[in-house]
Amino acid sequence: DPHYIVECAIMRRQIFVQYVNEPFNVSLIFILNKKCKSLMKQKFFILLWLIVFGAIHHQMRGIVPSPNPTVDDTERLKMALAYFQSEKYQEALNLFHQLDKEYQLNPRYRAYIGLCHYQLWNYAEACNYLDSVSSALQVFAPAEQAVYYYANAESHFLLKEYQESITYFEMFLNVCHANEKADAYYRLGFCYLYQHHWLTAYEYFSSALSYYRQFGVTQQKRQRLVQLPKMLRGCRKHLKIVTESVQLSDSSLISIQRIL
Repeated sequence: DPHYIVECAIMRRQIFVQYVNEPFNVSLIFILNKKCKSLMKQKFFILLWLIVFGAIHHQMRGIVPSPNPTVDDTERLKMALAYFQSEKYQEALNLFHQLDKEYQLNPRYRAYIGLCHYQLWNYAEACNYLDSVSSALQVFAPAEQAVYYYANAESHFLLKEYQESITYFEMFLNVCHANEKADAYYRLGFCYLYQHHWLTAYEYFSSALSYYRQFGVTQQKRQRLVQLPKMLRGCRKHLKIVTESVQLSDSSLISIQRIL
């Protein structure tokens, strides 16, 4: 297919030129993997992986912050990254832990450990690692930051640590693309709902529904289009009760009356 070949060549050049002089970024590869599944088939992603891996091969000795990593250590790191890319998170985690114990990996690679724990449903450990490097993530590209912030926010949410979850979902919203915001708004709605902040929950649920309708929703999450109007009705019901039983400020009352 000529069109397929041209797109391969263009993306190959773009990736090589952009990343040949930068540290290896597996989070970017993780994102590209998801995009390529819908764009050009999985076999094309394998080609991209080989291109980028080859482009940064000469940098491998500098990835682990050690003066003279052995060839064996470099190979272990390459193997850990390969396991991560192929979604073999437990195998990747085992190697990353070994390297972190021996060399104290830099924040990016500790964030990879956090992502491995997240993918393995070890949410407490995911939070420990991602929280510990959160202040160092701002130097990375927005798309990479978004991966870490979302995984951290989701992990805190599943641990019922809603205030921490709110913090990281808000950070995610500052760096993500518009078509990625609906899921964050959806989760934020529940964060505030579980804390009985009905007005804020209503606003986030409303935003989530609007973004899902604008940008679409995956088949796996289509039930949210049915659920969200029910959540909005439930919030309005609670807000009506609040207005009848609690003395509110004029601004809060105006906001609630607008919804009701």
